[in-house]
Amino acid sequence: MEVRITISGIGVTIPKIGFGVNVFTGCYLEIRASKNSPIKVFGVKDHLSLGDGSGSIIVGHAKTSWITVMNPESLVLLNTQNLNGSKVEIEVKGTSFGHANGDIGFKVFDDVGNSKTILDKYNIPMEAMQLASTKVRGKISLLNIATAA
Repeated sequence: MEVRITISGIGVTIPKIGFGVNVFTGCYLEIRASKNSPIKVFGVKDHLSLGDGSGSIIVGHAKTSWITVMNPESLVLLNTQNLNGSKVEIEVKGTSFGHANGDIGFKVFDDVGNSKTILDKYNIPMEAMQLASTKVRGKISLLNIATAA
């Protein structure tokens, strides 16, 4: 299975002290079983929030390359029935203005707030324009199923 993340945010977040003002952060998560399979597109958004749950440093945008997921527990969590409607946190870290490599974090939360890590990958190729990181926390929803590109 493969995933690709596109995330954008506007706001001010200071990660080390846990303070932030998020104007808007949104993310598309694309999932496909293999290169020629249909692509399931999920969305997560957060707007007008305080704290460090979502945001970026001023403006952030990043789009990763396709990332291979092989962990059996992660594959179960990425199933549409398990993922759709869940609370998630997706973060793309790394300073970049163009093509670079960054770190990816993707967690899903259960009803009482316990998290399970779906992705924790380092040195992933991406196209980005961000000073440090862009993160979104919110409910994820299935938006579309597209044919393979």
